[in-house]
Amino acid sequence: MLAELGLLYCAFFWGISFVSMKILVGVYPACWILFLRFSAGAAMIYLFFHKRVKKFIVHDFNSGVVLGFLLFVAIAVQTVGLKYIGGGRSAFISATYVLMVPLITWLLLKKFPGWITLAAACLCVFGMYLLTGDEMSGTFNFGDFLTVICALTFAVQVILIEKYTRGCDPITLSFAEFVSLAFFALASSLMFETRSELINVESLPELLFTTVLCTFGCYMIQICAQKFVKPSRATIIMCLESVFGLLSSVILLDEAVSFRSGLGCVFIFIAVLAAEFEPYLRTCFARS
Repeated sequence: MLAELGLLYCAFFWGISFVSMKILVGVYPACWILFLRFSAGAAMIYLFFHKRVKKFIVHDFNSGVVLGFLLFVAIAVQTVGLKYIGGGRSAFISATYVLMVPLITWLLLKKFPGWITLAAACLCVFGMYLLTGDEMSGTFNFGDFLTVICALTFAVQVILIEKYTRGCDPITLSFAEFVSLAFFALASSLMFETRSELINVESLPELLFTTVLCTFGCYMIQICAQKFVKPSRATIIMCLESVFGLLSSVILLDEAVSFRSGLGCVFIFIAVLAAEFEPYLRTCFARS
């Protein structure tokens, strides 16, 4: 239960970070933001858990590098894809990783996630379709392709987190992930981006918020929580990020919400409840 609450925490802060990120992307290039966030996050992990970090073994580091690379690729291709498609279309395609996780687990790893989990994942994707509005019309283009790669990469990363946490310390795994992602982001920023300043003082509150609560807190908690929660179930809980993102836009940015978007939130919430009460529902179906 505590692990699932941790994933709910991640979904909440990732969702409300939409407002802060909207400000930051107007100040910094995308890869530079990632470098600032994850380098500072790695420094915070070392500050609070330096004794555990010093003991990490090579296996922990190698696994963390894989996770860091996958997460960087997912975020990077999603950002590039936004140049070709709208935000709602991108959000929906990215959210299909919720369905990819149980399918990959079932087809490739031969671990059937259960019909209730599959139904909840489908309901979650349908809710995202309603939530993201009317941007799904039109032909499949390069931006769609990149965003599909993003969703697939996210799905693989989530599955690997469960695998790696079986034999690794989640804290040292998080540290290795943060350091490697910061390295990839810095290298990409130096090669492809230009910036007028290293740190913008006016945007410092937003940067601190996304670093402390949404990076150091969320990504480390995700890895720790997935040690106890199955990937299929974890992705459904984390999909609440979109609901919290919509609510934060309404409350903080005074954006209007359509009936369709509200209905999408309801479907996502029902999907989360179905995943949460899966053992009870499975027992009821067995008795009937």
